[in-house]
Amino acid sequence: MPRFVDLVNPDLTLIVPQLIILGVALLLLLADVILPKAKHGVLTWMSLIGLSAALVVNFFYVGVNETTFNGMFRADDISVFVNLVVLAAGIMSVLVSSSYIQNLEEPDSMPLAEYYVLLMFSILGAMLVGAAGDLVMVFLGIEMTALASYALTGFARRRMTSLEGALKYFLLGLFASAILVYGMAWIYGATGTTSLDGIAAALDSTVGAGNLEASLLLALLLLVVGLGFKVAAVPFHMWTPDAYEGAPTPVSAYMSVIPKVAGFAAMIRILVQALSPIREDWVLLIGILAVITMAFGNIVAITQRNVKRMLAYSSIGHTGYILAGFAAFGVVVPADDRSISSVLYYLLAYSFMNIGAFAIVTWVQHRGRGVDLEDFNGLASQSPLTAVAMTIFMFSLMGLPPLVGFYAKYYVILAAVEADLLWLAVAIVLASAASAFFYLRVVVAMYFSEPPETAPEGNTPMLGFGVLAMVAGTILAGIFSGQLLDLAQNWVQAFPVVL
Repeated sequence: MPRFVDLVNPDLTLIVPQLIILGVALLLLLADVILPKAKHGVLTWMSLIGLSAALVVNFFYVGVNETTFNGMFRADDISVFVNLVVLAAGIMSVLVSSSYIQNLEEPDSMPLAEYYVLLMFSILGAMLVGAAGDLVMVFLGIEMTALASYALTGFARRRMTSLEGALKYFLLGLFASAILVYGMAWIYGATGTTSLDGIAAALDSTVGAGNLEASLLLALLLLVVGLGFKVAAVPFHMWTPDAYEGAPTPVSAYMSVIPKVAGFAAMIRILVQALSPIREDWVLLIGILAVITMAFGNIVAITQRNVKRMLAYSSIGHTGYILAGFAAFGVVVPADDRSISSVLYYLLAYSFMNIGAFAIVTWVQHRGRGVDLEDFNGLASQSPLTAVAMTIFMFSLMGLPPLVGFYAKYYVILAAVEADLLWLAVAIVLASAASAFFYLRVVVAMYFSEPPETAPEGNTPMLGFGVLAMVAGTILAGIFSGQLLDLAQNWVQAFPVVL
């Protein structure tokens, strides 16, 4: 019974990056008990070393296409790229978080070890989703990420806004998870398997026989609703503004990227890998969802004076751009289909520029200011380098060349045009034009408004290094966009998709 043997005696060499993150989480728990509180700064370095080690080991799996745990875990190039984005975002999140958490006053203090442990388990969950070969593994990974996110959102437990955001996120997340697993149950009932490859094979024979059951359409709808919540697509976005605003700012930075990457990785595994034989039934649905999401996110962001809420609605808009890449999937020649590679590139680009923007908000809070637009007044005269960094992130999010945000949108638009979805490409351009208003408003406040009378200083060297790294990533990933997209495209071509 080889399948049973594979389950009880798996090839652990295929899950080394995941094992490293798990080991770091356990070591952090042990160090929390052993080390005195005065030396808990070591936990930050432990986290950075562990994430960096997992990132280096991850590249040894380029070109590997093997499964273990009875096919539930897949080590392939898609999992490598997802791990790359998640681990890089994790490193940036730690750099942004360390000073903020350690400098919080006692009523809002967070245990540093607990914070990093939750962050590690959230990262591990996203990595499991990216490497999933089975619906069960997708659900376990995405819920591991979600549960850690709920806890981190309410981690400033003396703040009512933090608790309110966490409660809304948790309650709506429960409904979304129930809908998602219900959709998975319908898929299992229609195909008789939870294996992603097995589902694709069963659907291919069903579609070939011209016998598409109504239950599959119901399952597809349930899955889109459940996954739509995970990536904050409209109208499943209700938790996003309150959760982003209430959470500690470094948590908002992490939450805007890692859970979203996990959600999109789940969409790649489920929609692209498992449900590709019925792609004609979901690409139009995803396209309509993309237009609604990008329009709503960018229009509502215009009305926001709170920068964290503005970035929350901006995040919703970027979800729409990424969904446009999915809508372009499979309607052109497979060898020329750059839809999924554009999605992967966008996720990498989004990680640098969005965490970078939240990092500047964190920096501003360290200087005794708040998170309203007025708190950025005159920042250029008091800290010109910080203002330049924020300007780069705002221009990149807006989509100005040669920054990474421009090329991320360009490749998604190109995928839509190649798929003859001109209406979708036009919608992306119009939404990007609308976003210029609220991104430029932050730049105008920094350069053309009077600064406050006092400007308290803060000692945040690790945050400063993180901002510098994210600025470099935002610029360099744009300059070398062609090479990165080709890399993603080469990895996608080895993806097990039934076309």
